[in-house]
Amino acid sequence: MKLLDTYFELSLLAATTGWLLFFWDWLLLETPMPNWSLLLIIAILIGTLSVAIFYARITDGIDGELHEIERKVYKKNNPQFPRLTENQTLLMEALAYHANFRKVANLDSVCKLVSLSTLEVETGLKQLQAKRLVKQKVTRGTFGATIFELTLAGKDYALERFELT
Repeated sequence: MKLLDTYFELSLLAATTGWLLFFWDWLLLETPMPNWSLLLIIAILIGTLSVAIFYARITDGIDGELHEIERKVYKKNNPQFPRLTENQTLLMEALAYHANFRKVANLDSVCKLVSLSTLEVETGLKQLQAKRLVKQKVTRGTFGATIFELTLAGKDYALERFELT
């Protein structure tokens, strides 16, 4: 008892014990609905609400982060970009320009931008497709067209190598 006296004030311990006994008696009161069950229901409601808020916050940013996750997965699987020739670099710059300004990149618009012949542009685009930096979309119908777009890897390459203004 002497050890407790030196480190603790025993009057506080007695008061705390009294409060705990009073709370215990209050919980065991016989009322139409026992107090302990009311406290349990309140605790369950608060817990359920907390879990619902937690999951609502988790799912908020998924759509915006999807592209970033794809980019990270690609970088992990393909850490280095392939080396490109001068013509291929010009074509990548032209396609990045089109993507940056949301313009449609067809063969004619790319040829005008890079000042290369149609044959050189076609060859370069095929090589970039083989390196999986560019994809080709062909629209069918009366006014069918061939459109070239950067893949995720191509966009990453452009972001790291070029300064788009």
